[in-house]
Amino acid sequence: MEAPTVWNPFVVGRYVSGHYFCDREKETEFLAKQMENGRNVALISPWRMGKTGLIRHCFSQPRFKEHFHA
Repeated sequence: MEAPTVWNPFVVGRYVSGHYFCDREKETEFLAKQMENGRNVALISPWRMGKTGLIRHCFSQPRFKEHFHA
């Protein structure tokens, strides 16, 4: 008998899309406002907590796509 395939809902290692990015609305809005105002921001947290994903998520927002290119 074959073991069932388990689907991992957490995508690790790369930013996929806003569809899979969840629960960081306050952080996303804060970072987006800082970017709009041209301010520097330091993101500090333990390794693998989503700092790069948060930054990529902000840059994928429609209001930044036309100004910033990854």
